[in-house]
Amino acid sequence: MKISEPDLQEDPDYDPEVDGQAAYLRLPDHPAENISGYVKKTVRLSDLIDYEGADIYMDFDLAGRLIGIEILG
Repeated sequence: MKISEPDLQEDPDYDPEVDGQAAYLRLPDHPAENISGYVKKTVRLSDLIDYEGADIYMDFDLAGRLIGIEILG
């Protein structure tokens, strides 16, 4: 597992308002160092369940494997 800052240069949804308030957890099942080109679907946790709290987004690859989790504070 690797915890890193989101790749702001690659993220088309980058919001400077949350800069420095985000963390990205890249899961070890994905071999690429930079997964931005591999993300085929992003799902917001609050769209799946009744959840209140920090925004949590889950990134999936083409095979449907969870490859990363972004937490916005």
